[in-house]
Amino acid sequence: MKTSVKAACFTFLALSLLQIPAASSAFAADTLHPGETLSNNGMITSSDGRFALDMQSDGNLVLYNAGTSLWSSHTNGAWYNPNPFYSPFSTDPSMYVYAQFTVWSSGGVLRLDNSGHLLLTDAKNTHAFWMADTDSWMNNWYRPPMIKPTGLVGDTLIVQNDGNCVLYDTVHGGGTWMPVWATNTGGR
Repeated sequence: MKTSVKAACFTFLALSLLQIPAASSAFAADTLHPGETLSNNGMITSSDGRFALDMQSDGNLVLYNAGTSLWSSHTNGAWYNPNPFYSPFSTDPSMYVYAQFTVWSSGGVLRLDNSGHLLLTDAKNTHAFWMADTDSWMNNWYRPPMIKPTGLVGDTLIVQNDGNCVLYDTVHGGGTWMPVWATNTGGR
């Protein structure tokens, strides 16, 4: 009896592990730090469990509230399209060959790199399809009379309980977390 219970528990544990979404930090519930990634239906969830940032297997990064999309990177089904190849043996324009192929063979990967860039890449990290535009976001956020801080680098991405997903600089703000980019979905 003991052996069959142990075998059943081991089997259940093994099957459960296969269901865990891929995230580079197994303990990051609501946060992504430099060097960490999120891929293959992995998600980070607000600490109250209401909001989830989901790296979908189709390559789209989506912020959800109870199944309703609040924000999206609009990168689902992204294709890498090199220049068309023309067949010199044909005069028919329909004979142009577009060497299209998907680089999301197993979905996209959300990366927070060590230089503060939040980006979506293919699984091999050879092509970037989306990157958080921190400069434009900060220019809009830090408007006069506020002074835009210089040297800010995103080092913590957090899904907040207010529904906003924010990339913060936690180092250069003199003890204050300074936002460098956000989905601007707070309060939804």
